[in-house]
Formats: sequence, C-alpha cells, structure tokens
Amino acid sequence: MKWADYPAPHSQVATQIVDDEAVIVLADAGEIIVLDPVGTRVWELSDGSHTVQQIVDVIGDEFEVTRDQARADVAEFLETLAREKIIVFEESAT
Repeated sequence: MKWADYPAPHSQVATQIVDDEAVIVLADAGEIIVLDPVGTRVWELSDGSHTVQQIVDVIGDEFEVTRDQARADVAEFLETLAREKIIVFEESAT
C-alpha cells in the first residue's frame, strides 16, 4: 500500500450501510462483517476516488485524532481489509 493508492471494494464484496454501520458481505467466503462508525467512514471513502492519504486527512478531521494516529490506524485497517480481499489498491482513481 502506498499513500497515493486508491483503495476500492473488491469485486466479490457487497455492502449496505445500516444505522451508520457498514455491513459487508464476502460472497466467496459467505461471511458478514459489521464495521464501527470509524471503519464505516473509512469504507465509504474507499470508493476508488480517494487516496489513502486523503482518507487519513478526513478521518483525522472528522474524528479529531492526530494525523499520526489517523495514519497508523487507517493504514492498519486498510491493510487488514486488503489481506482479507475486501478491498484492492489501485494506482489511479476509478
């Protein structure tokens, strides 16, 4: 993952926002994941049109955390989503 990459949902993932929480369905694995409000906001921004750095900036502003904390938390979360094949990283906006 690079800070200039554009995270986007994997093609085998379906999602719905319910009561401010993202419900993610992994079609291949038959799993359902529910995200907390911060995870949901990161998910909403992981639409292929925002860079990782832009997502960090938004999370820092909206949740009033330091840039260093936002950067560490967003990076860890996105890397976990990528490892689980929930998102992919694109080099340009989609």
